[in-house]
Amino acid sequence: MSEAVTLANCEDEPIHLPGAIQPHGAMLAFNQDGTVVAYSENFSQLLGFEVVENVKLRAVEAGSTVMDLLSEGLAANGVWANSAETHLNGQTFDVVGHIHDNVVYLEFEPRPPVSASFSTFAQYAQRIITQVQMCNDVDTLLASVTEEIRRMTGYDRVMAYRFRPDQSGEVVAEARREDLVSYLGQRYPASDIPAQARRLYIQNPIRLIADVAYTSAAIFPARNPANGSPFDLSFSTLRSVSPIHCEYLSNMGVQASMSVSLVVKGKLWGLFACHHMAPKTLPHPVRMSFQVCSHVCSAMVERLEANRMNDIQHKAERRLAELVRQVREADDMLAALAKPELNIAELMPCDGAAAVLGGRILSMHGDFGEIALELIAELQKNENQDMYYSEKWEHNASDAASQRYCGVLAVRFHRDEGGWMLWFRMEEVHKVQWAGKPEKIVAQGPSGARLTPRGSFEAWEEVVRGRSAPWTEQDFSVAEKLRLELLELCLNRAAEIDRMRQRLIATLGHDLRNPLQSISMAAALLKSSDVRSVELREHITYSSSRMERLISQILEMSRLQAGSDIVINCVPTDISQLVQAIVDETLLAYPDLLLDIDIQPGLQANVDPDRYAQVAVNLLSNARHHKTPASPVNIVLTEQQGEVRLTIRNAATPLSETQLATLFIPFKQQTNSPERNKGGLGIGLYICSAIARAHGSRIDVQQAEGVISFSVGIPVRS
Repeated sequence: MSEAVTLANCEDEPIHLPGAIQPHGAMLAFNQDGTVVAYSENFSQLLGFEVVENVKLRAVEAGSTVMDLLSEGLAANGVWANSAETHLNGQTFDVVGHIHDNVVYLEFEPRPPVSASFSTFAQYAQRIITQVQMCNDVDTLLASVTEEIRRMTGYDRVMAYRFRPDQSGEVVAEARREDLVSYLGQRYPASDIPAQARRLYIQNPIRLIADVAYTSAAIFPARNPANGSPFDLSFSTLRSVSPIHCEYLSNMGVQASMSVSLVVKGKLWGLFACHHMAPKTLPHPVRMSFQVCSHVCSAMVERLEANRMNDIQHKAERRLAELVRQVREADDMLAALAKPELNIAELMPCDGAAAVLGGRILSMHGDFGEIALELIAELQKNENQDMYYSEKWEHNASDAASQRYCGVLAVRFHRDEGGWMLWFRMEEVHKVQWAGKPEKIVAQGPSGARLTPRGSFEAWEEVVRGRSAPWTEQDFSVAEKLRLELLELCLNRAAEIDRMRQRLIATLGHDLRNPLQSISMAAALLKSSDVRSVELREHITYSSSRMERLISQILEMSRLQAGSDIVINCVPTDISQLVQAIVDETLLAYPDLLLDIDIQPGLQANVDPDRYAQVAVNLLSNARHHKTPASPVNIVLTEQQGEVRLTIRNAATPLSETQLATLFIPFKQQTNSPERNKGGLGIGLYICSAIARAHGSRIDVQQAEGVISFSVGIPVRS
C-alpha cells in the first residue's frame, strides 16, 4: 500500500542531500588528509583535467592558488570558508571553499567573460548600505533596497518578500520590467517554502539558480565512504535545488533566480527574490557583495523593528503604570479597572474588554457579560490556568454583535473571588490575494506520486473570516505584568482586611461592653423604688437588642467570609403584615421619624420571615441614618410583574459610581458617611445582600434627582 501524498512530502524532501550540483560549476570533496573523496561528473569537462577518487589533487594541474586554498581548509579547525580567483586552461574561475561534517569542499565557477568589475558592484553595495542606514522604517528600507538590487543586477523582477506570523509570505515591495504582471501585495502560503528550505535560507543567505531547466551534475560517489551518508551540501553555492521548486519557477515563467535572505534574531524574516525570464548568473564576488548587504539589511530591520516595539512597549508601560496607580488609590478595584478615562482596554489593541470580580462584570466598549460568563465558566474548570488566548474562539453568543468576537485574551488575578481580565478582538474580515490558488496538486513524477506546485499564478482572492488579528508577545507581556500587580494588590488588601477584622473585634468589645454595663446598672436600679420600672425595662430591652444585633452580625459575617451560605427556612408568609409590623416597631422606637408608607395588603410569598425581616429592618435603618435631615423615608410594598417588591427610598447626598459599586462590600472606607453613622463598616448591607441571594433575588440600587432607593423582589406565592 503506497503512502498517502500530503504536504508533509514537501516538508520531508531532503533538499540538503541532493547528490548533485547545478552544472554551471564543478565540485571536489576532500577528506582530512587531502585525498579526493568525491567529484561532480562534469569536473573534467569544465576544468580540463581528470581527478581520481582516493588520490590527492596535483598542483601541476590545479595550480598553486587552488592548492593554497585547499591547504588552508585542511588546516582549519572545523569551521572555515574562503574563496579565491584562479586561471585554468585560459578560463577564469572563482574557487569557493568551505568545511562541513569534516569534508572540505571546493567549488569551481567559471567567471562570465563579460561582466561588470567587482569594484563596480562594491560601489553599488556601498550605496545600498548607505541608503539602508538612512531609512527610518522597514517599509522604506525594503522598497529602497528592492530598487537598488534590480538596478545593480538587471534581473527582470526583484521582490521584497516578508513572512507573516502564520509563516505565509507577502510581497511588500517590487521593482520589475514594465511589461510584467505585478505581484505586489500577493500572498504565498507557508507550504511554498517548507521548513527545511527555511533552514537553508538561514544557513546560506544567497542562493542562485542560473537556469531552472538545467540537468544536474551528479556527485561520484553518491555517499561519503567514511560514514556511508550522502554528502550534505547545505552550505554549497552550487547545490542542486528541488525539482519541485524548479517546476514552481517555470510555472511563473521564470528561468533564473537569486534570493537574498533577511535573518532577524536567528529566524528567517524575509527575502529579496530576484527573477529573470532567461538564464542568468552572477559571479561569486558579486554575490558576496549581496551577502554583505543581507547582513546589513537584516541588522537594520532588527534595529528598526526593535525601535518600533520599544515605542509600543514604553507607551503600554506608561498606561499600565497609570492604571495600577489608579487601582491602588481606589476603594473598588473592579471599577478602577474599567473607568472611561483609563481602563484595561487602553493597554493593547482590542475592540473591547471586561473585568470580572466577585460575580460582578464591567464591560468596556461593548456589552460582554454573556460571552464573558461563558468563557470564565470554561476556564474555571482548569484551576492551574491563569492565562488563555485564542484568535478563533468559538462561543454560543445569542446576539449577532457578540458573535463577531473571535479573539480573546484572558488572565486571572484573583482565584478565590473569580477575578479575571478579558480582552476581545473582532474577526479580521479581509480579502487575501494569493499568488494562485493556495494548494498543491498530486501528480505522477519520476519518483511516483508527489505534490507539484501550482500551475497558475494569477491572483486568487479568498475572504478570510472567523479569525482575529493575532495576539503578540507584547500583549502577553502587558497582561502578565498587570496580573502580577493586581495579584500583589489583592494580597495586600487581604492583609488589610485581616487588620480591619481585628479592629472590628476591638470595636465589638467596646460596643458590647456599653450595653452590658447599661443592663447591669438598670438591673440594679430596678431594686430602687425611685426609678420607674417601665423606663428601666425599655432601657434594658434596647441595650439587649443592640448587643444581640452586633453578635448576630459578626457571626453571620464570619460565616459568609469563610465561604458558607446563609441558611434560610422558607414558609408561606404574609409579607404585608410582616413589613407593617416592622414599620410600627420603628415608629415606636423613633417617634420623630417621618415615614411615607404605601403597603399593599394581603401580599403572600415563600420567605424565611426572620431573614426577610432582617433585610427590611437593615434597609430601613440604612435609610434613617443616611437621609437628609427633615426628609421622609418612603416605604412601598406592592406586586410588580409577579413579584412582591419592597422599595425603600430616601433623599440623600448623591453617591459616586465607586461608592455605589462598593455598597455591599464590608470593611470599606466610609468616605461619605454622615456624622450619625461614623464608624459604620457596611456589615448590615453585606449580610442583606447574602440573604437576598439565598432567596434567589438581589437588592437593586438606583439614585436619581437626589433620591436613592433600595428594592428587593420575591416571587408571589400562588
